[in-house]
Amino acid sequence: MINESLYSSALGFARKTRRLYLSKALEREELEVFNKIDLDDWSLKEREEAYKQNVLPYWKRFGRAPKQFWFEYYGSRDHMMDPGFIPADLFYTEILPYMNDGLQRKGLINKGYLEYLFCDVKQPQTVALKIDGTYCDEKRRLIREDDAIALCRERKGELFLKVSIDTSCGKGITVFTPSDSSEEDIRKLLRGAGANFIIQERIKQHPNLAKLNPTSAVTIRVLSLLMDNKVYIESAGLRVSAPGTSFVTSKDGGFYTLILEDGRMNQKVYSDLGKWYDNGKGIFDDGYRVPSIDRVYDVVRRIHPRVGHFRCIGWDFSIDENGDPVMFEYNVFPGLIIPQITSCRPVFNERTEWILEDYFSRRSWAENHRQDALIQ
Repeated sequence: MINESLYSSALGFARKTRRLYLSKALEREELEVFNKIDLDDWSLKEREEAYKQNVLPYWKRFGRAPKQFWFEYYGSRDHMMDPGFIPADLFYTEILPYMNDGLQRKGLINKGYLEYLFCDVKQPQTVALKIDGTYCDEKRRLIREDDAIALCRERKGELFLKVSIDTSCGKGITVFTPSDSSEEDIRKLLRGAGANFIIQERIKQHPNLAKLNPTSAVTIRVLSLLMDNKVYIESAGLRVSAPGTSFVTSKDGGFYTLILEDGRMNQKVYSDLGKWYDNGKGIFDDGYRVPSIDRVYDVVRRIHPRVGHFRCIGWDFSIDENGDPVMFEYNVFPGLIIPQITSCRPVFNERTEWILEDYFSRRSWAENHRQDALIQ
């Protein structure tokens, strides 16, 4: 018979160990980028004084003393150390698992199901997919592997094979052109992609986005928060991959910039390699506007409640040639670091303090048993 007390103690220890491991790994990864940022005109003395006078007193009431480098990192653009910045290690190992129900994650974010969850939102055209080892066509009718290969070979342009679970930042994506591939090449590709993937056509993006990168779909990244019976758009940015790439990846040499309220771009853009550039690296001018951005926000506000197990979601969209929003995916491990760096403000705006107080004190969402589920 299981000793419940001993089991709970062992599980708690395992969770704490897992948290510590993830925190240290994330800190090491981001320190590599932080160390590339030029802070010569923001003296160490100024940073240390801001940290002691503003940051530590703010976090003392929560019983925490987060590391100084997170606040220097987030505030590097304007040399401003806002105490409301949320350190990434705390966010991903504690706060986000509290906000988002990890037990629902794998099923609800499977790319193979998104066309049904969001059937009224434009998405890339599906060619075929594989769900838990079973092949289906675009209408989810059962087919064989040979049928899937034939459907691919009917297409003339590039196709994107995307692993449909447990991927992010461009991982698990393969681009191939059926007309340049033999039947055996495609068969090998499908068999090497695992038990869950989806094959989709390339979208034809809006000309204004194609100006920024004609070879890769420019991605609009929106962070939304479901709270108090309302969906808040907390941040939005434009992610442009490096020239010549086929899709957005992590740290590929592209850049990210904040989308302002009227759809204009922040003229100071941030490279994912840790560099700031003025005037959009010369790609767009002050009059440039993201097409249909209000329509993207309207879609996000409308569909976020359908997956209400996740209070905080990162959405990836683009705009097609007709000006319609096209949804690529949604993320329940949404980006926090880049939005705070590029906006130089807390990612949840005026709701930041409420979220911190709720996590550390009120525990309003604790009854949903979210704590630790995402990192087990």
